[in-house]
Amino acid sequence: MIWKYTPDADHYYNLALIDYERDGWFLHETLRTEPLPEPFPVITVRYETESKELSPLQRKLVRQGKLTRGDFPSFFAIGVVFSDKALQVLWPLIEDSVQVIPLQCEEGRFDLIHVSDVVDCLDLERSVVDYILGGDLISHVEHYEFKDLELLEGKGIFTIQGLRASTFVTDAFKALVEENDLRGLLWEPLP
Repeated sequence: MIWKYTPDADHYYNLALIDYERDGWFLHETLRTEPLPEPFPVITVRYETESKELSPLQRKLVRQGKLTRGDFPSFFAIGVVFSDKALQVLWPLIEDSVQVIPLQCEEGRFDLIHVSDVVDCLDLERSVVDYILGGDLISHVEHYEFKDLELLEGKGIFTIQGLRASTFVTDAFKALVEENDLRGLLWEPLP
């Protein structure tokens, strides 16, 4: 089965850039399909903890002492971020599919994961797809149908050609997350 990479932004603390004006451009670079040029800039992040930064549910969980820090914090809804523990656990499965960009954070070690493995696996004729302004870029997929799941064999994390803003993971990725008690992702099957 294929899963959309979805951090649980309501039940865990999220990360934000300390200086968006200086570093915000780099988030858009992570949408590129090719590997990013090195050396990487220093990107400094922090947990969102101010009441105005938190959703109503997060504020409620803070009052109850139940909002915690997960291994996959949400980062502007497009950034894939792993804790150090998550990266160590998942590295053998994802190392051929990603670039790891260290983030500076006083509260712990995190890495921005640039997924550079783009797979042409979506069957566009059988899927229900909406395009951006009638072009080739997909804005939304209402129903996913895959050409051949063998294209995803041995993969843990990838993006789909034409759908760069979304990241997907396999059952092997999910199994490692669950076996190692990594927290912070939602597991919703694709429609």
